[in-house]
Amino acid sequence: MHRPSFLLALTGAGLASAQGFSSECTDISLTDNWLVATCPTGSGSSITSSVFLNNKIVNNNGNLEWVENGRFLGSCVDCAVSSGVLSCTCRGNFNPNVAASLNLEEHISNYAGHLLSNQTGPITTIPPDSSVPVPSSFDLSLSLVAPFLGTDCSRAGAILGLNNPQPCYYINPGGVGTVQYSAGIQSGNQGWEIVAYEDPECTSEPVYTFTAGDEGVCVAFQPYAAAFGVRPLWNADY
Repeated sequence: MHRPSFLLALTGAGLASAQGFSSECTDISLTDNWLVATCPTGSGSSITSSVFLNNKIVNNNGNLEWVENGRFLGSCVDCAVSSGVLSCTCRGNFNPNVAASLNLEEHISNYAGHLLSNQTGPITTIPPDSSVPVPSSFDLSLSLVAPFLGTDCSRAGAILGLNNPQPCYYINPGGVGTVQYSAGIQSGNQGWEIVAYEDPECTSEPVYTFTAGDEGVCVAFQPYAAAFGVRPLWNADY
């Protein structure tokens, strides 16, 4: 998914001119499942952007392959990127330590400064440059308070550790009824938007929307919140 916003249409020539990223982008890194790079726009400036690789690649018996929502990092470790190639140690059916690699430039390129994946089809639009910088750390936590404890965030009992986009995040360990929360406080948010919803399916009107400006602020939910949508506000293809 590309960051939703006003989109700039690419011409056919622009589509044809997209070429990988490793030879023209700088500061290329793999951080917390995100491929990050600073790439030229073609007009004298550059943009830092990111691609969430865990939603693009799967580990198939020790082989890295392009699959939507592949979640390869659940079975791969020690991953690194060099010259556009992703290398990991992945679990196979009969070998827990298989050396696996994938050329990321097969489906990820620089489009006018933005790293974007054409895995699901040709890139026909690109997002504008976000004013939110790409985080140095993608991890954040959201501490939640059960209704019977009031709205005092120092008494938070559930802590959600988040570092990836989630259209709707709902936890019900007991599996009975609907689990809701009366308050929440976030920590470590460097550019995420966290939207609280009243229902487990995230179809209600938003109860509250956290951004980086709410860091360390205890927020009382009215009505109570049950589930949370998490998306990046920086330049991100996820």
